[in-house]
Amino acid sequence: MAGTDPVLVTGLLAEYTSESVFAVLIGALVLLRFRRYKAVGGAAVGAVSSVATVVVGVFATLVLLVVLGYWDPPVSEIVGDTLAAGRAFYDLVGEWVLQQTVERLDDVAAA
Repeated sequence: MAGTDPVLVTGLLAEYTSESVFAVLIGALVLLRFRRYKAVGGAAVGAVSSVATVVVGVFATLVLLVVLGYWDPPVSEIVGDTLAAGRAFYDLVGEWVLQQTVERLDDVAAA
């Protein structure tokens, strides 16, 4: 059924079943999809939360090391490396994401 128009499929289902059975099938389909999205969304929130906790912990440790005088960070090198990493990330992923977003917005505007 990959590549099949959902309107065509639901139209065929409606022709061969009664309206109440059709409504139950569509309701079950929506419920199953919602449960999957809810589970995936919950997992994504958990992963982001864990990563955020680690990042905050590392940042707090670095700030503590600077405040206590154990580390004198090379700020200009850190900023330069961060900017270079950001440019590399944009060249690798960001430009593609931006292009896909613009194409989808054009498709929506054309429809």
